[in-house]
Amino acid sequence: MKALLILTALVLTVTGGYALALVKGAFDLSVASLEEKYRTPDSKFMDIDGVRVHYMDQGQGPVLVLLHASFMNLRSWDQLAADLSSEFRVVRLDLLNAGLTGPDPTGNYSMERNAQLLTGLLAALKIDQFALLATSSGGTVGFRYAAANPDRVTRLILVNSAGMPRTAATDPNRPRGTALNRWIQRYHKSRAWWQDTLEKQFASGKLPPPELVDMVYDMNRRENLATTGQIFMRNYRTGDPETTLGTIRAPTMILWGIGNLTVAHLEADVFEHWLTAAPTVKKKYPDVGHYFYLEIPEQFSADVKAFLSGGLDASLRRREVVSGLPQSGT
Repeated sequence: MKALLILTALVLTVTGGYALALVKGAFDLSVASLEEKYRTPDSKFMDIDGVRVHYMDQGQGPVLVLLHASFMNLRSWDQLAADLSSEFRVVRLDLLNAGLTGPDPTGNYSMERNAQLLTGLLAALKIDQFALLATSSGGTVGFRYAAANPDRVTRLILVNSAGMPRTAATDPNRPRGTALNRWIQRYHKSRAWWQDTLEKQFASGKLPPPELVDMVYDMNRRENLATTGQIFMRNYRTGDPETTLGTIRAPTMILWGIGNLTVAHLEADVFEHWLTAAPTVKKKYPDVGHYFYLEIPEQFSADVKAFLSGGLDASLRRREVVSGLPQSGT
């Protein structure tokens, strides 16, 4: 009995110490340490309304702006930027809570704030018109921006975009696992957790590169992310995406991975259906998932380039609204 009591006390001590370490951020990394490890010679920083925004501006030609997914950062576009920068000026930034962009002193962690930072960056770079490519949660920022700035966005590419209305069963951020697991993961998701998550999202069976797993693991344990991430989620509102999408006029390409576990490929059809004022072309890729631009980068890059250059214009689907009902056209 004495040995059992000692063992129980030891377990409680170790467990309590681990819990305290989680809350105190023992596994966190400072933005400065992340910058030391992950900045590149192309990294640039700009103060926008008090936020130190990390961005890259590469190549020459028509401007293409890239918006990354949740849990990712601008480095997820490295290969696409390398492929397109010979023909386009590729601009990408780390959104709030991501990559090497610093904290927001206003505490306004929201989709709307990301749009403000994008506007500030483009104004400082004197970019008036551009094509916009956005994925996942970045897609929500992207299509809202295109709707609000029809004279600025020349073409829009939505890749596995978020932004659709959700139920408790379809919310990609719905609670999973036990209450204890959820509490632990609020403060720290292990590298093994990220390895498993990325493998499931690589539906082709191709394994995510170890350096990608390392980067995603590191970037998602930046200091104070547990707090600011919760603020971002509380601030998020779906709004009325049907009305928003219906005001977009820019030619739009919708790309989706059929093996997507985060947002089902049928949502691509809803996007196309609600883009009533925009010429659209839609493509679904079999056997790839949410981050398919990392699974099949060559194919993805070729399709993006074809759309931006006008090579797919003959395939654009145009729709007209008659008596309030959208009618399919060519």
